[in-house]
Amino acid sequence: MHVLFGCVQGQLNDRYEPLPGLPQLPAYVWRRLPRAAKLAVVAAAVAAVALAVLLAPGIQQGKEERARAEAAESARIQLLEFQRTRREQRPRLARGAPAGADLEARAALVASASASIRADASKRAAAGELNGSIMRVECRPYPPGVGAVPADRVASKRFGRYACLAVTSEIPATSGNKNGVLGHPYRTRIDFRTGRYGFCKVRGRPGELAIRSQPSVPLAPVCGG
Repeated sequence: MHVLFGCVQGQLNDRYEPLPGLPQLPAYVWRRLPRAAKLAVVAAAVAAVALAVLLAPGIQQGKEERARAEAAESARIQLLEFQRTRREQRPRLARGAPAGADLEARAALVASASASIRADASKRAAAGELNGSIMRVECRPYPPGVGAVPADRVASKRFGRYACLAVTSEIPATSGNKNGVLGHPYRTRIDFRTGRYGFCKVRGRPGELAIRSQPSVPLAPVCGG
């Protein structure tokens, strides 16, 4: 009986090999696979590598085609934006009474330019191109600077450049902020000797500081750049 039990115990030890730890598990499984299964695994791996090699050029070509398509679409959108900006910023020309060195006449010429800008902004608003109704137009010397003296107050200056805002709403003062205005920015250049002036709508989002903003597309020189 003792010998028989030993034989049975030996057979059990040969038949049931304990599972190894996780790091050794792949090798354990591989050893226990039949030869045909091993050949099938190797063949599958070789086929996968070959398929990857065959597909790689097509995948790369697809990436390049997508990149070219995205670049072309981006260029198309940029061109449309450029053309729209050019149309919106197209200069308008007008003429008032020549002012020369007369300060009152120079101020009147600035008022004439402001009135032309308001009429243009109101027309655009009526056509749905601008938001809000135009309340008035405010103009300041351009380029802006602390203590900048408007050209209409300097009799020796022939030309004056102004940044103007077609005001659409008021911002009431609060305990922490001063009152302000919102509107659409314009730029104008006035020739005080001839009375001629040009003005351009500056494309951009309306805002309180829009009067100081730089357009994405340069303005025509006739508007003061």
